[in-house]
Amino acid sequence: MSEISNNGGIRTILLPSAPFGIPEVTANDADGTWSLRKLGNPQPDVYAMADVAGCVVKELECEGTAGPAVGEAQGMAMLGEVLKNPGKVARANRYKSGAYCAGVYLEVTLRDPAAEKLVIPLWGRELKRGSMAYRQVMESAGTVKAAFDEMIEGVRRG
Repeated sequence: MSEISNNGGIRTILLPSAPFGIPEVTANDADGTWSLRKLGNPQPDVYAMADVAGCVVKELECEGTAGPAVGEAQGMAMLGEVLKNPGKVARANRYKSGAYCAGVYLEVTLRDPAAEKLVIPLWGRELKRGSMAYRQVMESAGTVKAAFDEMIEGVRRG
């Protein structure tokens, strides 16, 4: 998911992956810039490293919890809901426990208070918290976050 390499002064912080909706993030230390190229965009959006104020790894909470979960509906209402859409009831129960997240993303805050926070998707599929896949995604997210933290510290040191 993430890799830090050096190619002509440009570091690749996040490798793109179309199947997972992951954009490309690079940094140019010589220019003091970093870029975000979202999938489908031929040209990246370029930002100054000095503009990065903060960066946080966040989990996307699961949606689709509408509808009765087991124990919430009573009698025939519950039976009707299960028979009508068993997958929806199973998802609602699974998500209700908090054992799953719907994805992981990085939220980058810029120094300009008028600027919107940048959302960089790192994983766009359901993950079971505590699973090996979840740990690997969170480790990769930490690596990408560390690159942004390095940008912030570099600006502070001058």
